[in-house]
Amino acid sequence: MLRITWNSNERQMTLKLEGELAGPWVDETERAWSDLGGTTLGKQVMVDLEDVSFIDAEGRKLLARMLDQGADLQSSHLMTKYIIGQLKQAERKLRKGDEHHAFAIRI
Repeated sequence: MLRITWNSNERQMTLKLEGELAGPWVDETERAWSDLGGTTLGKQVMVDLEDVSFIDAEGRKLLARMLDQGADLQSSHLMTKYIIGQLKQAERKLRKGDEHHAFAIRI
């Protein structure tokens, strides 16, 4: 089960996820992310992963796409922070042109 909520102010849009980012909930999150695309003009987008208890491989791929599209992924939980760190490291390597290594990390 996954709960998806969002709020917005003049500067920032926050997408909050609560539960498991896995299975059918990845597709549901991707739809919500796509729906928010037109409403974020000029705003920083933050994805709050504080209350996410599990992220499967497809969930990681979605988070990587969100990161690539400019989202700021946030959590204080150790494992989630580790996953975010891996995704950011892969993103930096892609930008530097080390595509082979970055691809291996993203899978």
